[in-house]
Amino acid sequence: MSIFEDREDALYEDFLHDPDTRLIAPPADSDRGVEFHFSGEWRECRIWEGYLDSSLILLKVAVEEFPRMNQLIFPALFNLRHGMEVALKWHIRYAGGSIPKRAGHDLSVLIEAFRQTAEGLDEAETYISETMLSNISELAQIDPRAVAFRYASEIDGSPIEIMPEIWDITRLYFATSTLAVCFDDLSNLIERSWQSNA
Repeated sequence: MSIFEDREDALYEDFLHDPDTRLIAPPADSDRGVEFHFSGEWRECRIWEGYLDSSLILLKVAVEEFPRMNQLIFPALFNLRHGMEVALKWHIRYAGGSIPKRAGHDLSVLIEAFRQTAEGLDEAETYISETMLSNISELAQIDPRAVAFRYASEIDGSPIEIMPEIWDITRLYFATSTLAVCFDDLSNLIERSWQSNA
C-alpha cells in the first residue's frame, strides 16, 4: 500500500472541510505540490516521458483488470500516440534537426525528419531502432490525424473507424514499455554523439 493510499481517507476528509473550492490551489502539504515554472527543453522532455508513462500505467490496469477496465484503452492510446509525436519532435530538436512546417500531428512526416536528422549523427555512437520506428508507423497509419482515440465520430457524425478491430492489449503494453526505453536510450546516444564530435 502506498503512503497516499494509507492516508487517502484522512486527506479526503481534509479536502471536504477545506473552504477553498477551487480546482487549482497552492498545496497545503509541500510534498504534494507540482511546479510549472520550468520551461523549454526540460519541460518538453517531461511531457513526452509523462505521456508514455501514463499510457503504460493505463495499459497495465487495463490488462490486470480486463475486461472491467477496458475503457482505459482510449486514454492509453491517445497518450501513447501523443507521447510518440512529442518524443519524435523533442529528439529531432535535441539532435540538432528541425521540425518541418508541414509536420503538425503527422507521425510519418516526423519519422522522415527524424531519419534525416539522425544521418548527421556519429554512426558509431547512434543506433536507431527500426522496430521503434515501425511501431510508430503502425499507429501513424491507423490514426493519421490524431483523432481516433480522442473522438468517437467526425464533425459530420460519421464514425471514426479503428483498424484492426481487435488488438492484443498485453502485447500493446509490452511494446509500449519497449518504446519508452528506446526513446530514453536514444536521448543518451544523442548526447554521446555530441561528446564524440566535440
